Amino acid sequence: MSQEKMEQLLEHATRLFQERGFRATSLEEIAEAIGIQKPSLYHYIASKEELLFLVMSRTIADYNAKLRAIVESDRSPVAKLEQAVRQHITLQLEQPGTVTLFRDTPYLTGDRKEAIRRDLKVYRDLLQTILREGVEAGELDVPDPAVTTLFILGALNFVHRWYRRDGRKTIPEIAGYYADLVRRALVRR
Repeated sequence: MSQEKMEQLLEHATRLFQERGFRATSLEEIAEAIGIQKPSLYHYIASKEELLFLVMSRTIADYNAKLRAIVESDRSPVAKLEQAVRQHITLQLEQPGTVTLFRDTPYLTGDRKEAIRRDLKVYRDLLQTILREGVEAGELDVPDPAVTTLFILGALNFVHRWYRRDGRKTIPEIAGYYADLVRRALVRR
């Protein structure tokens, strides 16, 4: 399989896992989507779980790279926090693979599960860095950055469950609303 076919494999697997879930998606469907026979998949992946891992790894790597760019920017901690919230909502609702990352992690085992957990921790740590910077700069009132990070992610990670493309709010409106709520809750008065 060429690099192009591998890319197609990951794109189609990402879309099918996102739409149908890991358990409901068969390797036959994925192979058919890219125009190959199922046995040909095994030349490139060992199992459906490995494919799930590749999809999740790619998704969380993108999240981490984008959040790291915010953390390393010259913006104020409050501006970084607002941008991080907006970005998280936007990625969650627009980037294929996000729902799979949130929903299907229990289907991973062993080292694969641990690797995704480590990458998710990197994301939490990056967000926590913004909160700590805000406390140090006197901009944020956050007595416990670790718990506050979990609070923020708990609120943000649920949006995909209720969001509808034909709903009354657009993705930018929802992202802005959440960013405003988080800012108002945490900015030092």
